[in-house]
Amino acid sequence: MGKVAEALTWDGVRCVISIFVVTTAKAPLQAGFRDGDVAPSQVKVYDLTADEDYLPGRHVFEYDLIFDAVPEDLDAYLKACLDRACEGAVVAWLAFEGSFSYDYLLAPEVASQVYGVCAPGAPAELALEEEVLTSERWRMTLQRYARTLS
Repeated sequence: MGKVAEALTWDGVRCVISIFVVTTAKAPLQAGFRDGDVAPSQVKVYDLTADEDYLPGRHVFEYDLIFDAVPEDLDAYLKACLDRACEGAVVAWLAFEGSFSYDYLLAPEVASQVYGVCAPGAPAELALEEEVLTSERWRMTLQRYARTLS
């Protein structure tokens, strides 16, 4: 099991995949995050929208996808989730539990905690190996997506 898969099971009991979505919609996506036979046992949705000082005219939602175990084909499932999350989004990303902060949205300071990102019209990008998560290239990739939030 790699670093990302281990981190997704941080509580020792369940696998929690957290997807963050910035959108102009005021309501969360109604995505079920099912991909073939793979589906979370539970999806928790949190409205993280702040006041108008942060991302004016945009809303932020977190989706916690809860599984009993890490999905077998984790890469394919994460890409499918990002593709689904990007429908109607400005940008979406996968990040570890507790990593969200308006002060550091897709910033270099949290790059090693963000393991996937996408925007409409662009393919989902994943960083599932530690050497990629901690690379300058990954920090630059996230900065490119962060500019879509400006």
